[in-house]
Amino acid sequence: MAHDKTTRGKVRGKYLQGMPLTGAAELCGVSYNTARNWKRTAADEGDDWDLAKNARRMSKGGMEEMANEVLGGLSEQFLATIEAIKADPKMPADKRADILVKLMDGFNKAIGAASRAMPNGNRLAVAMDVLKFMTVFIGKNAPKLQKQFIELAEAAGPEFVAEFGSGN
Repeated sequence: MAHDKTTRGKVRGKYLQGMPLTGAAELCGVSYNTARNWKRTAADEGDDWDLAKNARRMSKGGMEEMANEVLGGLSEQFLATIEAIKADPKMPADKRADILVKLMDGFNKAIGAASRAMPNGNRLAVAMDVLKFMTVFIGKNAPKLQKQFIELAEAAGPEFVAEFGSGN
């Protein structure tokens, strides 16, 4: 299925804002492989999404932005590790448990540190979880409305962040 340049731009925009590529692709209605191909093609053409993402992060600066970046990276590694554990049926149960306990411990410590660096982050994270839940829920129970819901959620983005990211 071919996608237009607007969709590609939306995926790029979400990624530059800090969303993992998987989430940006899902939110914009394209497969992860398509988004990955767009990112690779763009890099070949001189538009390195990672470089742009880092430049954006650095230009915004601040502890909160760095904490978001670190948590995003940790979350990606956390999920990748869980997938690797699932994919290895020969791994003994005690080793799986040990890895999961260490992952959770590290993740909880990182969340605690990030919460101290960005006191409003937890509020925003919960709000984002609710949005993600509603997107999936509407997709399952009222699929004809999902596109409208996503468009409204995107349009409300700046107000959403202002409301839930500012501690108001």
